[in-house]
Amino acid sequence: MILFLIGADFVLTLADELIYLYGDIGRMTVVFQFYMQAWVLFALSTGMCINWLLKSLRHWHVWTLFIWELIFFGLICAAAMFPLLGAIDKIRDRMTSDAPHTLDGMTYMEYSKYYDMGLEMDLSQDYWAIRWMQDNIQGSPVILEGQAYEYRWGNRYTIYTGLPGVVGWNWHQRQQRAILRSNIVQERVDEVGEFYLTEDRMFVEQFLEQYEVSYIVFGQLERAFFPGPGLDKFEIWDGVLWDEVFRYEDTVIYEVRR
Repeated sequence: MILFLIGADFVLTLADELIYLYGDIGRMTVVFQFYMQAWVLFALSTGMCINWLLKSLRHWHVWTLFIWELIFFGLICAAAMFPLLGAIDKIRDRMTSDAPHTLDGMTYMEYSKYYDMGLEMDLSQDYWAIRWMQDNIQGSPVILEGQAYEYRWGNRYTIYTGLPGVVGWNWHQRQQRAILRSNIVQERVDEVGEFYLTEDRMFVEQFLEQYEVSYIVFGQLERAFFPGPGLDKFEIWDGVLWDEVFRYEDTVIYEVRR
């Protein structure tokens, strides 16, 4: 059985080099999924192999045994150091040192600043707006927030509330839908940007109806990425197309009228 596991491991790792799913981006999905299985099987089979090896050591030459034990001990120490050193680096890798140590994954926002598009954003504004959504919004209504580049501050409301948005991270969404052979994700991303930039009321109404948007986020990120007269519409059409339900400094949440 152990030999079978080892053989299966080698087949899995070899298959990653020869087989990939149509529509996958650079074999990413195949590598992730197959290697997750392969490393578990390698770990299980390695334990038994070490047991076999230890039983055979008494037949080795003394110097060969000494060299092998030295190398083996060094590898064990190196492997044992990773959880310790890796955990320390991870603990030190904080957005701000002022935030308390807690299991609440949002607490850092109360103490953090974020710089993007030439603007310093006070993340405590998003913190309190997200908290309001968590405490007051029922069900799974669609929310709209501004698009930002991947691995930055975009989609922060959908991430922390779990509520559906009009579109997620552009690149990730295109990866997951590469089989479509179309620009449907990019088109939706462009429409979100157009919504914040436009002064065309007809476009705004059609957009809200098409994507069944219930809440609109108008915060610091939206002001930074979509500057211009189009942002004036939020106050102008307040009480007409939507109603202000939350405000904290420069961050506002509007509920769309039906």
